[in-house]
Amino acid sequence: MIYRNFAICTLVAAPLIVLAVQSLLPKPPETAPTQDVIADAPPPPVPMPVAPPVAPPSAAASAPDFGQPMTEAGQPMLAPGAGLPGTSAAPMVDTSQSFTPGKAPPGSPNGE
Repeated sequence: MIYRNFAICTLVAAPLIVLAVQSLLPKPPETAPTQDVIADAPPPPVPMPVAPPVAPPSAAASAPDFGQPMTEAGQPMLAPGAGLPGTSAAPMVDTSQSFTPGKAPPGSPNGE
């Protein structure tokens, strides 16, 4: 109840506080634009020169020679035998006496 009243007071008081502060702050002087400022238009933009078209390079110059492809190209980066084990880890099996597949552990909600 207290939080609801505080929220209502905050929503009502916040705009009133903002209006009060705005009325107390000094306002910048309003100046009307003079005729000289309006008549002073910027000069038109200077047209940019157009460069001549460039001829496409020949096929021999456009394809750099990198030599033969790498020997491991297309192979996976991580494969068994390259720092990884051959098989995955063994599955985790709970062999404790407190758990059996057909019976719930003692003390659980399903235990009897």
